[in-house]
Amino acid sequence: MKETMNETIELLMSHSSCRSFLDKPVPEDVADTIIQCAQHSPTSSYLQAYTIIKVEDNEKRRALAEFAGGQEWVEKAGLALLFCADLHRLDVMLDVKDKNVLHNEELYTVAVTDAALASSRALVAAQALGLGGVFVGGVRNETEKMAELFQLPEMVFPMYVVCMGYPAEVPPQRPRMDKSLISSVDGYPNIKGPEQLDNYEKAVSEYFLNITNGRSGRGWIARSEYAISKKPRYSVGEFLHKAGFMTASGPDEKSE
Repeated sequence: MKETMNETIELLMSHSSCRSFLDKPVPEDVADTIIQCAQHSPTSSYLQAYTIIKVEDNEKRRALAEFAGGQEWVEKAGLALLFCADLHRLDVMLDVKDKNVLHNEELYTVAVTDAALASSRALVAAQALGLGGVFVGGVRNETEKMAELFQLPEMVFPMYVVCMGYPAEVPPQRPRMDKSLISSVDGYPNIKGPEQLDNYEKAVSEYFLNITNGRSGRGWIARSEYAISKKPRYSVGEFLHKAGFMTASGPDEKSE
């Protein structure tokens, strides 16, 4: 690994989510650089199907923190960026003969992917500039209220807030699964069952026992099952269809 290490690789390999920030503002030029780095992320077919909203208003920050179940770092972070999958801009700017195509699953996937790539670049840029950050998907507990709060038009999906700031403390990295369960060659990894996670379960349990001073030692399986069960967010799908995403039934006959 030493032969492939450099400053960028070290930055990527050292990632951990930061939720504790100093009471120190993020300068405007730093925030602008982070947003510009996000804009230079890869984008499918050059569509740039995402929107970034810098959240400065204290009331809106407070509302987002409440939507996310009381995650106080949404209010306290020096910089909060809301990333949205956005097909509205394409609908307004482009003269697409088959308007139905904007409502299909493919372009929804493109918009979500574009937003995810942009937000990942934003966080890496922030970390390179000495900041830390965390993705807050909990705001999707109230997706429709988010759309109202930011006056989002149809075909815009508010995905999550990325909270960034100067770290007061950075937690140790959480253990990751063995590479063989995530990556393979020429086919899907050989996934047999939970017994493959024995060593990983121990590592995750030890990690949480350490950071909670022995209060919680649940492993990855229990934590993941709990997260999926507690936060199904079926309302997200309802919002997406109401907003016009993935409502196409097939080719628009009028365009033929």
